[in-house]
Amino acid sequence: MPLESFETLTNGDLASIFFLVAAILFNLRKYMCSPRALFFDMWGMRISFSLFLAFLVNAVSEARRPLPLLVATVLLVIFLLESIRLWNLTGIFTELDVPIFPKFKQCEESFVWPVGKFFDEIRELIIARGFSEKVLLRLGGGEFFVMYSPIFYSNDQRSRLQIIFDSFHRGRTVLNCILTSYEKNGGTIVTNNLQTVFASFYPKSWNIKRCPMISLEKLFDLHAHRISSVEITKIGDSSAWEAINSEHHQIELENCRAGLCEKLDDNDHVTLAFPGRYHLWCDMLVFTYFGKNV
Repeated sequence: MPLESFETLTNGDLASIFFLVAAILFNLRKYMCSPRALFFDMWGMRISFSLFLAFLVNAVSEARRPLPLLVATVLLVIFLLESIRLWNLTGIFTELDVPIFPKFKQCEESFVWPVGKFFDEIRELIIARGFSEKVLLRLGGGEFFVMYSPIFYSNDQRSRLQIIFDSFHRGRTVLNCILTSYEKNGGTIVTNNLQTVFASFYPKSWNIKRCPMISLEKLFDLHAHRISSVEITKIGDSSAWEAINSEHHQIELENCRAGLCEKLDDNDHVTLAFPGRYHLWCDMLVFTYFGKNV
């Protein structure tokens, strides 16, 4: 648009333009699979919506207010509203019967990968990196809480790749990838790009690197670099689901010791304590606004 034409636009025209931009960005979300693209899309939505409201206020009011002040005010209100929404989300683990550390089960039923070019390229990348599928796991057993998790072993059995398909993000399938290797001295090296946020403590013998904004290809390179300088023991032929559930149990015990979680007296169910809710809330905020973890 020529500069002269842009200068002739009224506050009402500009408000309409930025409302349209925010609406387009909102509808584009369901077609995005890359966490980096989603991150910038969310920031684009916030800024566009803030500009829309700022120009709308100046359009309907007699006194003209400073645009930067209006935009900053709207962004602050959005931050407060999102903070409240994320805090309420942490209450799902205390109000509903949702396990914090659910156990995986071996799945014998057929599973079809999500349709789309992105997921096809992911499967081709896994095969090209020398990984082959070992077993299919299933998380949850109810009608509304089911996640599938295929497990891959590298051909040299130095690494295990766990893929978790999370389909609870407003109709979008989120790809969570976890690479695990075991040191000969008993340590565990884990590299993941988990976007399903859960702030938790890990055993001291674990070396955790979480990079939620990087692709699986970069995750492969990062994990290979991390295990290149240490002695890695080959992964045995024991059941993958038993090994993963055992590791989740270790994380559960560590979080109970740290006071983030607590076991109920009447059963083995673990609930999220207030410090755990606060830690999770902080992790959600940092991930939402900075694309990082606590």
